[in-house]
Amino acid sequence: MSLPLYRNFTTQQQLDEQYDVERSVPDFGMYVKKYIETSARTRNKVQCLLDIPYGAKAGQTLDVFYPGAPTDPKLKPAVFFVHGGFWKATTSKEWSFVAAGLSKLGIVTVVENYTLCPNCSVAEIVEEHKGAYSFLWKNAEHFGIDRNRIMLVGHSVGGHGVAELLSTDWRKHDMPRLPYVGAIAVSGLFDVRPIPHTFAGPTLGLTADAAKSLSTNLRVTKNYVPLMVVVGNQEPSEFIRQSVDYAEVCSEKGWGVEINMVEKNHFDILDEFFHGEGSMVDYLCRRLEVQGAK
Repeated sequence: MSLPLYRNFTTQQQLDEQYDVERSVPDFGMYVKKYIETSARTRNKVQCLLDIPYGAKAGQTLDVFYPGAPTDPKLKPAVFFVHGGFWKATTSKEWSFVAAGLSKLGIVTVVENYTLCPNCSVAEIVEEHKGAYSFLWKNAEHFGIDRNRIMLVGHSVGGHGVAELLSTDWRKHDMPRLPYVGAIAVSGLFDVRPIPHTFAGPTLGLTADAAKSLSTNLRVTKNYVPLMVVVGNQEPSEFIRQSVDYAEVCSEKGWGVEINMVEKNHFDILDEFFHGEGSMVDYLCRRLEVQGAK
C-alpha cells in the first residue's frame, strides 16, 4: 500500500485532479478569453494609472482604477486585489476586470502585480505582497485613497496572499496593527503542503518544509479581522474543504468570519466584481461604508 502524499491522497494524479483548477471547467480557454477581453475593456473605460512601481523589480507594480478622475481631491475607499495564477501565471493586466463594477460604486481598485515563479520563490512573492500593500497604505493620499477604508481581496493563490497579509505584524512596517477594515478570500489556497506533490511542484520549487511554513491555516493567531471566505460549490472538493477549514480556524481564534458558498466555479466566481453587485460586493460596501448597487 502506498503511503499518502497528503491527507488521503496517494498519487500525484489524485492531487492534480483537485488542484489543477483548469481541469475543473469544460472550457478553460473560454475563461482566459473572457478575462483578457473584459480586462481590456475595463482599462479603456475606467480612469486608471498603470504600472506604478512599488519596488525595484520590473514586475513589482500596481494598477490603480478610479471611479472618477485621479485628480479628484476627495479621498475614496479602496480595494487591494491580489490575483491568482498558481504563483506562476498571469499578470495584473488579466485581472483589470474586477475594477469595472467597483468603480461604479465609488471604490478605487488597486490590482497588484508581482514576480512569478520560477523567477522567484513563493516566499519571495509573499514579501512582495507585503511591500506592495505597505507602499499603497503609506502613499494612500497620493492615490486619492482613504487609508482608513481599504479592503483586501484575493482570488485562488491571491487568497493565500490575503491570508499572509492578515497574518503580518504591520507594526514592524511602521503601520497600525490592522491597516485595513477587512478582507475577502475567494477560492483560496491556505494549506500549501499538497502543492509540492502536484503538477505545479517543479515550477514552484517548493520543499516540504517551505510548503508547511507557507501554510497560513497552521499559523492563524488570535485577532479580530472581519473576513469573508468565499468558495464556489462547483469547485474541486479540496478547494471547498480548504476554504471551510480556514474559516473555521479563523473563527476559533476570535476573528469575525463569514463563510459564503456560492453557485459558481473557480473562474466565474469573480463576475460580481465586474457587474458591481452580489454578496461579496455587498460585504465590501458594508465594510467600506459606501452605498451598494441599487
